[in-house]
Amino acid sequence: MASSPLFRFAVIADSHVNPSEQDNISPFESHRLTNERLRHTVAMLNALAPAFVVHVGDMIHPVPEAVSYPQAVRQFRATMAALACPVHLVPGNHDVGDKQADYVPAGAIRPEYVELYSRHFGEHFYGFDRQGCHFAVINTSLINSGLPQEREQAAWLEADLAAHAGQRIFLFMHYPPFVATRDEHGHYDNIDEPGRSWLLDVVERHKVAAAFTGHVHNFFLNRHSDTNFYLMPSTAFVRADYSETLHVGQPPESENGRNDVAKLGVMVVDVHEERIVTQFLRSFGGGSDRSAAQRDWPRLPPSAGELPAPGVELRHGWTVLYDIPYSSMLDEFWRKRARNDYPILALWEMGVRRLRVPLDDLLDAGSRARMEAVAEQGCRFAVFHFGWPDEAALEVVCRHRHLLDGLELVLRWPPAPDLEARLAAAREHAGVPLVLSRFWNASGESRDGKQIKLLVDHGFTVDDELPAASAVDGLVFRIARGTAAREGVARAAAAAEGRGLRAQVHVRLADDSPAQARHDEWSNTCRVLETALCSHFHRGHRIFLDTLGDVDRGYFPRTGLIDRRGNPRLAGRALRNLNGALSELPPVRALDWHETADGVLGVARAGDAVLLLPLPEAPGRAWQGMMPGRPDRYQGYRVDLGTGAQTEVEGDADRPIHCEAGEPAMWVLRPVP
Repeated sequence: MASSPLFRFAVIADSHVNPSEQDNISPFESHRLTNERLRHTVAMLNALAPAFVVHVGDMIHPVPEAVSYPQAVRQFRATMAALACPVHLVPGNHDVGDKQADYVPAGAIRPEYVELYSRHFGEHFYGFDRQGCHFAVINTSLINSGLPQEREQAAWLEADLAAHAGQRIFLFMHYPPFVATRDEHGHYDNIDEPGRSWLLDVVERHKVAAAFTGHVHNFFLNRHSDTNFYLMPSTAFVRADYSETLHVGQPPESENGRNDVAKLGVMVVDVHEERIVTQFLRSFGGGSDRSAAQRDWPRLPPSAGELPAPGVELRHGWTVLYDIPYSSMLDEFWRKRARNDYPILALWEMGVRRLRVPLDDLLDAGSRARMEAVAEQGCRFAVFHFGWPDEAALEVVCRHRHLLDGLELVLRWPPAPDLEARLAAAREHAGVPLVLSRFWNASGESRDGKQIKLLVDHGFTVDDELPAASAVDGLVFRIARGTAAREGVARAAAAAEGRGLRAQVHVRLADDSPAQARHDEWSNTCRVLETALCSHFHRGHRIFLDTLGDVDRGYFPRTGLIDRRGNPRLAGRALRNLNGALSELPPVRALDWHETADGVLGVARAGDAVLLLPLPEAPGRAWQGMMPGRPDRYQGYRVDLGTGAQTEVEGDADRPIHCEAGEPAMWVLRPVP
């Protein structure tokens, strides 16, 4: 079961409240919904019950020179009055004026705007405390402004952080210091020099635990020294210029990316003794998707200890910098750069903490920096390499072993006679668990119209003659799409255990043919859930789903856990909610699978609870069956794995359990004495 945090707080950003429901102060239809979307966000926050909320700026849309500014403030105040916990406000550029720069589109901060903000919202910079942690708020529009308040804020921040040395310090601001790289040029979305270097130096010297910013209306993760910067999505709309970081065009109904509602929501931060765990909860803008606020999923372990959820393969580039076109909107005169960090957000959201990547990622300094930032959340990497890595590569592995779950070597077969000695030397040098995989290829000539096969892959099958290598910690097993995950994982685990090793199991979502698409989302969802439950049961082994994101071009096309926009598919939502539900229960200690006329039923036991995971054969078919053992009475709850909604259930020996067609669900039931 997941340990309880010391406390929880939430962060929201860029609500851009309108002066009234009827105001047409933006050419975008989605902008007319910002007030309603903040009301929905408040309802979500009340359901989450954090100790407090921090709004990191742009509370309202009218800028200080607009006559509707006071009216928008009243609208914001009226909406936030429904919040059941304290809220701390951070000045945004819409609230207090843009940063001081020649190229900004609205009025820059000036003394009368400083006074206007103070009158309507309160302090510009201040601190507060909670259970041994210190929280500091600053006004980034003041930085580089030359106003007297800039010097006052700088002196206050230095003194405030020094006074709280030894505590965990959290910093909140509106403008991020940078969007992609520490040395990027100044643009609309960052803090210009020399203020940027000053602020980053303060953060480094005072060992700030985490910093949260707004302004960009998209999620980005950056790291400076030992501090993660979380650039927050909006509750209102997406900054569509950053859609260029995505791998697919935007549908018309999304207003070219601005109304991509899956990217709206709140960040929940659980503060534990040893680390903080951030989770993004999607609001979907409210409306018909209000069920998203019903439960707080997932509730996940806080550390990198035992991680029962399956890992994923990161086949797509996840550290790539994209050039954002100059847009005739906010940045017209030069390019800016950004990454697509939505896959990272989705991984945290689903409870995935093991990631498989090539050794190249660890050897590259830029990618390694991204690995450091992700590892702060408890993620660990399984790195793989074809052939034998050289001494320099093994030195890098050893030096960064805190990031790693193991080193996987893919070798040609049959191996050389000195395999055992070379494996032992590599493991000692690397200082991490060593896992062995077998390279294989399929090739042949076309005869009588038969297809030519030109494929490479790796991994043992349970029917192979497995090596008796004592110098490794585990063996890699490949589970083809045609093999049921439950069968493949169980056989691989047994084969490895018979040799005193752990299994690293790669469950393919792709077909065995590079030309055959696997776009049946229901079938993929069932395979993912089946794999996940096996992973929670076979806790001593490593199970990976291949792949995180959709592959919609090239070879082996298939859907994954997220689509090309970084938004969760049904399989991703179901995995998230299954991991969240299981994290509230004792470990799964027994697991059986039953094939029925309607599909497959997974029956697991966790403590005194019986878990039922029915996987109907097709989304158009319902599943119906009886509680195992047919107790006189049972009670518990049903988790809708699509939304996370939970409903209480009870029944008796003669009442069947019914699963609606196409709705993944899990029952947690206990017999009633």
